[in-house]
Amino acid sequence: MEWYDFAIYGAFSTILARLFFPTGGQAALAATFAIFATSFIARPVGALAVGRRSDRFGRRPALSRMIAVMSVATAVIGLLPTWSAVGVLAPLSLLLLRIAQGFSAGGEVPSSVAFLVESAPEGRRGWYGGWHMASIAAGLAGGYGVAALLTATLSEDALLAWGWRVAFLVAAPLGLVGRYIRRRLSETRLFEAVGAPATPRPVADVLRGARRRVGRGFVLVAALALAFNLWFVFLPSHLAASGVVHLGPALGAGVVGLFAAAVAAPAMGRLSDRVGRRPVLIAGALAIAALAVPGFSLARHSAQGLLVSEIVMGVLIGTLVVTAFVAELFPTAVRATGVALAYGFATAVFGGTAPLMAMVLVVADVGWLIPVYLTVVAVLAIAAAVTAEETAFSELS
Repeated sequence: MEWYDFAIYGAFSTILARLFFPTGGQAALAATFAIFATSFIARPVGALAVGRRSDRFGRRPALSRMIAVMSVATAVIGLLPTWSAVGVLAPLSLLLLRIAQGFSAGGEVPSSVAFLVESAPEGRRGWYGGWHMASIAAGLAGGYGVAALLTATLSEDALLAWGWRVAFLVAAPLGLVGRYIRRRLSETRLFEAVGAPATPRPVADVLRGARRRVGRGFVLVAALALAFNLWFVFLPSHLAASGVVHLGPALGAGVVGLFAAAVAAPAMGRLSDRVGRRPVLIAGALAIAALAVPGFSLARHSAQGLLVSEIVMGVLIGTLVVTAFVAELFPTAVRATGVALAYGFATAVFGGTAPLMAMVLVVADVGWLIPVYLTVVAVLAIAAAVTAEETAFSELS
């Protein structure tokens, strides 16, 4: 539910570009992606603030509050006036609400990762962690699916007038359901056994004792976030804006690719429970490095090529079993904070800037550098996995 809310902005980026920016064309799309990137600045802030509270007061309260913030911010976007009605106040309001979404998404990850991994039986942390990635992919696919359905069933005039708002307003009832579920969760037994950290400065504790672990987690999450946002945010919108593929089929290809990731992630997580995290991470990062350039080239030529490329990248993203691996790097007392440092900053620096960076390269007529950028980051991820310690077969502390 939370990631459905977050996905709608990316799914309707071409629509928002036309409604919230007067320039139109690629410049408006670039401005829309700039707001997408700016919202990611709030993710490490949310990750650290909420992760710290999660380590002190438990995973459940943080999870309950974050879905409320996300659903309210998303629903309000659906009520915003556009540029034609209020001018520059329209994109400014969109920016503020997107920052609220970024704060919530950042705070969601460390608490949910810690909750899932600490709830897993021994020998199944990769399987449980895989469902974290599966839920993100399924939520994004849900957002893209709703956008594709509205695009296919409504005329262009209706979509621009009111149809896009429907997808955002759906966040309100979804948020109520999610909050109802999360308020009734039990705290993890591992957190209750360990309790809050003795020191009120868990960030300093993590950085002082585990800089290399945070660094390796950062690089691996960077590869995941970059691949995700290039393939499932930038590519569909860029190809639709360029006229290569209509928006509906572009979003549909993204939905299929995201469901491929949702299926692959738990399966690869279970495999990593048996053979270890490192072999699966190395194989996944190696495959992304090898296939980024040909996959990107294939996607840019037709709807069929985009579909195949999205499916392949979805499966490869599922092999990056970073959820369990990063959570296992840190002890329970500072686990959410450690995850926040790795996830929050990597998704902000690499994931959030990916669509905007890609648009800049396209405008500069060097779009061929986009998959090369991913290849370089994937090679760094291979190095991080090769030099890491195996975590799959050790008990959580």
